[in-house]
Amino acid sequence: MKRLLISIYGFAFFNKFLLLTPVYAIFMQQNGLSDFMLSSMFILSALGTIFGQFPVTLLTNKLGQRASMIVGQCLKAFAILLWLAIPNYIGFSVGMILWGVQAGFRSVAFEGLIYDNVAANGAKKDYTRILGRKSTYESVGTALSACGSLLMFLGYAWVTWLSVAAIAMSVVCLLMMHPMYRSNKKSIKSSGLISLFREGVLICLRTPCLLLTMILTLLVVNIPFLDDFLSPIGLQLGISTEYVGILSFFLLGCATMGQRFAYRFAHIPEWLLCALIGVVGVGYITFGYIYNTNSLWILGMSYMIFYGIYTLLYARFQNMIPTTHRSVVLSLYTTMTYIVYMLVCGVIGLGSIWGSWRHSVIILGVLMLALCVWAFVYARPHCKLTNDTIA
Repeated sequence: MKRLLISIYGFAFFNKFLLLTPVYAIFMQQNGLSDFMLSSMFILSALGTIFGQFPVTLLTNKLGQRASMIVGQCLKAFAILLWLAIPNYIGFSVGMILWGVQAGFRSVAFEGLIYDNVAANGAKKDYTRILGRKSTYESVGTALSACGSLLMFLGYAWVTWLSVAAIAMSVVCLLMMHPMYRSNKKSIKSSGLISLFREGVLICLRTPCLLLTMILTLLVVNIPFLDDFLSPIGLQLGISTEYVGILSFFLLGCATMGQRFAYRFAHIPEWLLCALIGVVGVGYITFGYIYNTNSLWILGMSYMIFYGIYTLLYARFQNMIPTTHRSVVLSLYTTMTYIVYMLVCGVIGLGSIWGSWRHSVIILGVLMLALCVWAFVYARPHCKLTNDTIA
C-alpha cells in the first residue's frame, strides 16, 4: 500500500509540475493568438478529449490502465514539443488536441486505477482521504510550476524541455505501480464506439442518483474553473509577465487547502453543501465587480470552497460506480465534463470580447448561483449528496 501511495502521489505531482503552465498562453498570444483565439485553443483541447474518449476506453480495456497512461503521457510530451517546433495557430491547435486526448487517458485510466487498486488493498474507506491528498499533490505541482515564469529569462525552449523531464518522471512513477487491474473486458458487450457510449448512458439511467451526482460534480468543477486563463487575467490586473505565476501559485494554494481537508467535511448537511455552491457564485461576482489585485483574496476563498466541494462530490460519485463498469462510466463522465468545459470556455471568450476578463468572471458567478438553486430544488430532494459511508 505504501508503494502504491508513493506512485499515486508521485504521478499526481510530476504530471502537473509543468513549468510552461503559467507561460504557454502568453507564448501563444505573443505568436499571434487573440483573446478569443486563445479560448478556442482550450475548446480544441476539450474536443480532443471528447472524440478520444471511446478509443481511449477501448485501449484502456485492451492494454490495461497503467500501459494506457504511459501512452497518454507520451502524447502530452509530443504536444508541448510541437508548440515549440511549430509556433503558429496550426501547431498550437494540433498540440492542444493531443493534450486533450491525454486528458482522456488520465480521467478514464488513472482515476479508475487509483480506485480499483485502493479497493484491492482493502482501503476503500480511505478513498476520500487518498483522493484529497492526490489532488493536493496535483495542486502543489501546479503551484510550483508557477516558477516557470521566473525562468523565462532562459527562454521558452528551456522551460519546455524541463516540462518534458517532469513528464518523464511521471512515467517512472507509473512504472512503479503494479498493473494489478485490467478493466472491464467481460463487461463490455460490444467493441463498437456507439455501444460503449450507450452502455454508459444505460448504467446511469438505471441509477438516477448516480446520474444526478455526476451532473452536479462536473458542473461544480467546470463552471468556476479559471486555471487556464489565470495568466492573461493576471496581466490584465497589472501583474508583469515574470511574476504572473504568483497568481497561479496563490490560487492553487487555496485549491490545495480545499482539497486537502475536504474529507473532514464528508458528513456536512446537504443544505450546507448546496449553499456553499452559491457562496462561490457570490465570491466570483464580487471579485469581478471589484477586479483588482486587492480583491484576489475573494477569488482565493472561492477557489478553496469549490475545490473542496468538488472533492466531496467526486468521491461520492466514484463510490457509486459499479467496479465492472468503471472505465465506461468514467469515459461518459469525462465526455460530459469536457462538453461543459467547452461551453464555459466559450462564455469566457465572449466575456473577453466585451473588453475585459472581468465580465467572464461575473457571468461564471451568476451560473454558480443558478447551479445552487438547481441543487436545492432538484438534486438534493432526489439524491443524497453527502457521504456517510466513506471516511
